[in-house]
Amino acid sequence: MELHPADILINIVNIAVLFILLRLILWKPISKHLSERAGRVRSELEEADKTLADARELKQEYADELEGIESRARDSMRESRVKAAEEAERILDDAREKSADMLGRARERIAEEREQAVDSARREVTELAAKMAANILKREVAQSDSLSAAEEFFREEG
Repeated sequence: MELHPADILINIVNIAVLFILLRLILWKPISKHLSERAGRVRSELEEADKTLADARELKQEYADELEGIESRARDSMRESRVKAAEEAERILDDAREKSADMLGRARERIAEEREQAVDSARREVTELAAKMAANILKREVAQSDSLSAAEEFFREEG
């Protein structure tokens, strides 16, 4: 195989023509396509950065809102505890008032019953004294006489 200078020259011209034709036919569409793709990638990256920034902002807003909700919940629980303590104190005060009222009425009833018991005992003592006096005197004493004598005796003793 021999190399002729004309063959080398024809191959160089073919390569040059092929390079020029490919450059004219393919280079512009390929470079245009690559620059468009680079632009899309840049715009998508910018959009992704913007979306990331928006997401971070939303995350911070949600965190702030969550903190506010937790704070309101703590305040609400604190208020509920205070209200419950106040209600418990009110219930205890009502119970104390009712027990004091019941105790007062019971004491009044006891005093009335004691007074009735004392009056009943006085009557019985008066009747017994009248019977004893009647037995001693062997006569019947009128009940009105014995009652007036007993009342006079208790007034002198009291």
